[in-house]
Order: sequence, then structure tokens, then C-alpha cells
Amino acid sequence: MTATDLTAIDRHSADRAVQAKVRLPLPIVVGNRDYREREALLRRMDELLVTSGVEALVVKHGIEQDEVKEHQPQRPLTDRHRDAVQTRARQALRCTVARILSSESHRQFSAHLAESPLLQWFCGCDSLSAIQVPSKSTLQRMEAGIPEPVIRRVNALLLGQAATIDHHGASVIGLAEPADLSTIWIDATCAKLDIHYPADWMLLRDGTRSIMRTILVLRRHGLKHRMPAPETFIATMNQHAMAMSGASRRGRGGDKSRARKKILRAMKQVVAKVLRHARRYRALLEKCRETTDLSPAEAKRITDRLDGFLCAMPAAVKQAHERIIGERIVPNHSKILSLYEPHAKVYVRGKAGADAEFGLQLVLGESADGLILDSHLVPHGVASDNTLLVPTIQRLRETHGPNVATTAVTDRGFASAANSAALLDLKIHDSTLPRSQQALTKKLQDPDQRRLHRRRAQTEARIGIFKANFLGAHLPTKGFPAQQRFVAWATLAHNLWVLARMDVAKADAAIAA
Repeated sequence: MTATDLTAIDRHSADRAVQAKVRLPLPIVVGNRDYREREALLRRMDELLVTSGVEALVVKHGIEQDEVKEHQPQRPLTDRHRDAVQTRARQALRCTVARILSSESHRQFSAHLAESPLLQWFCGCDSLSAIQVPSKSTLQRMEAGIPEPVIRRVNALLLGQAATIDHHGASVIGLAEPADLSTIWIDATCAKLDIHYPADWMLLRDGTRSIMRTILVLRRHGLKHRMPAPETFIATMNQHAMAMSGASRRGRGGDKSRARKKILRAMKQVVAKVLRHARRYRALLEKCRETTDLSPAEAKRITDRLDGFLCAMPAAVKQAHERIIGERIVPNHSKILSLYEPHAKVYVRGKAGADAEFGLQLVLGESADGLILDSHLVPHGVASDNTLLVPTIQRLRETHGPNVATTAVTDRGFASAANSAALLDLKIHDSTLPRSQQALTKKLQDPDQRRLHRRRAQTEARIGIFKANFLGAHLPTKGFPAQQRFVAWATLAHNLWVLARMDVAKADAAIAA
């Protein structure tokens, strides 16, 4: 065992060197190929984080944020405090990347980290004394503590270093060949949200349950207003929901329609009572908050929650009435799909097994090496693909510079005369597939075009890998800003994973000798 296995020195502190820390060597595991591959992957990712400057950038941001929050001219930050901030920033980066790579929740990863010496080494939690790993809540705060623009800047730095060569013509991060960022394959998909199938009557059940549970919280804190037990409203709405589900399976005909209308009318009566009680309790909370043990921040959180449901529930009732009783069509852009994720949209794909999905539109741009150069959640509804091409190119140029994406490859959904003219103005080689069959046939006669579009099949696979292994079955966060941030984290973890699996430059024979 060499000395480097026992000692690790932080080579990228933001301002000054920190004290060397003695670390335990990793255990030697034999007979398990999967573990060896995992260890090699994490060791290479550790090297990439250091040599690319990614870790240094995150540490620098952590120190800047701490100085803004804590620094006082009379009492400058001590070295000990600065070292603690650096350690916390490094752990935030490494724990989040490792958690996403493991496809585990915060709770699962916290337990996994406590029992895995390999993960402890990678995340910087190993110690000669007691091992202290972040709890699930700490992991969540670490992940949310780094803003999305900083994560995207870190990812841009990683990709820029992957494509950079030194004055000897070698990759600065030790790749056998520098990454090629000149060609970009762009496609759009749906990032699913954590919502159930958006049946209209289920929205009424969800709202009733959430409002009554909020009232139960207030009653436990001493605020009470005369009303039946909140649990009875939840039980009644559950009975109506089961009855509605049974009526929906009766088949077609007038009996089915009449049964559904009757049940919905009963549900509307329950919702009306629930909303009246919610308004009373909201007013009671504002009037008598001082008599409870609720802090102003906790009271505001409860008030905002009630306000959200008081605003959304009438719209959900109207939508259910229009569709079930009025038997009228509600446009997709006006539908409420979830009371908890109001920004969720219907994404009509028309594919086998996924005719319609519910979530957010996600635009991905992939390089020839499988690196994701751009990942963007569309904030306002579902846009036509041909309106997404030029903004994607502009984001790429702003983030990575003018030498990136000199060739754009897309399917026919992104093609338009306006896009072709815009790409020409930007001096980007237009390799979008035209919508016209004659123009398509003519374009594919070019061998280079056929090669680029055969490669486009790999982008479909890349989207599948990214969604299944990094985003998960659905985005695990709530609210659009948090979901944007998680997509940025997942992109960084994916690119580190791809770069760690690429060929490493071999050492010169003379130097090795």
C-alpha cells in the first residue's frame, strides 16, 4: 500500500491550502467484477472532478455564499470555518452526483452511504474516527443549496475541459481523444411528473383530503372551530371516488353517464362544505395565531397551502362539471392535471404505449460522444418542436461558445423554412430532415447526411438512458424551479458518468519506463 492510498490532500481549495487529512485505504475486494468496475468508475470520476476544476468552482461558490451570509468586517472568517465550508461544498457536489448515479432516494442513499466504504471515500465522509454521513434532510438541503445557474456553469466547465487540449496536443483531463462538441443532435421528450392519472373526480378527492389534513394540523395546535370530524369528509369522498370508479367500468350507455353525473353532484356538495370549513379555519388562524405554538413562518406556510387549494378547487369543480355533467371538451392547455403540480401538461406523443404522457417538455442536445450539451425544461406548456430549435442553439452558444454546435441534426418535427434561414444566418450546417418527402429523399442521397441521421437513432437511446437511469420514472422534486435544478444535476451526473467511461490517454512509454 502506497502513501497516496493513506493520505489525500485537497489540491483545489478556493483561496489557500488546507490541512492534509489522513484517510483510511479502501478495502481490497476480490472476486466481484461489478464492484471493481464501480470502484474504477468512481475513482475516475473523482479524478475528473479535481482535474477539470469542477470541484474548485463549487467550493469557490460555497465560500462566496458563506461570506455573503456570515462575513463581518470586524470578524473575518477563520481558517477552521473556511475549511468547514469547503468540506460541505465538496460533499454537496459529490453526494448529489453519487445519489443520482445510484438512482436512490435521499433516505435510501443516506443509509447506503453509511454502509459503503467506497461511497464514503468518494463523498469525503471517511474518517479514522467515527464515520458521520449526512442525513436524508441534509442531503436534500445540500442538493437545493447550489442554484441551477451554478450547476449549469459547472457542467459547461466540465464539457469545455473535455474538449480542450494542452500545448502538447493532449487532453487536459486525460482523455485519449478530446470530446467533439461540433455536432449536436437535438430531440424533445416528456419528463414525467409524480402525479397519478389525472381523472377529474380524483382532483376533488385530492383537494378534500389535503384540506382536511391541514385542518387536522391546526386542530392539533389548538385552533378549533365547530364542525364534524375532518376524517368523515375524507371517508365520504373516498366512498364517492370508489363509486365513480365502479360506474366508469360499467361500459357504455345512458346508465353509466347518469350514474357518473349523480356521483359527481354528491362530490360537489362535499367539496362545497370542505371549502367553507377551510375559509373559516384560515380566518381563525390569522386571528388567533398568537394563542398557538405556531411560528409566523409555519402559520404562513399553512395559510399559503390553504390559499392554494381555495383557489384551485373551484376551477377543478368547474372542469369536472364541464366534462362529466356538461359532456363538453376542455382544451388541453386549460386542463388542471394536478393540484400539487399545476404546471403539468398533456404531452401527446402518439406512440405505442405512450399515446399521451403527463409532465413537462424536455429538450435534449447530445454530442457525438454521448455528452448532453443542453437539457432544458420548457416552462410554458408544450411547444411545437420547430419553435425549440433556434432557442436551443442560442443557449448552446451562450453557454459553450461559438465553436460548439456547428452542425445541427434533428428529425422532421424541427424543420421549417424559418429555422433553415436562422441556421444559415448563424453559420450552422443545417442537417434537419425536411418535411417534404421529395426534399427528404434528395437530402438523404448525401452520404454525410445518411451517416448523421443513422447516428440519430443513438440519440433516442440516449434519451431513454437519461430518463430511466438519471431522471427516474418521474422527476422526484416538487415545483418547476426545483425540477429545473434536478435536471441540471442529472445532466452533470450523466456527463461525469460518460466521461469516466471514455478511453483514458495512455502514458508515454519512455515516461512509464
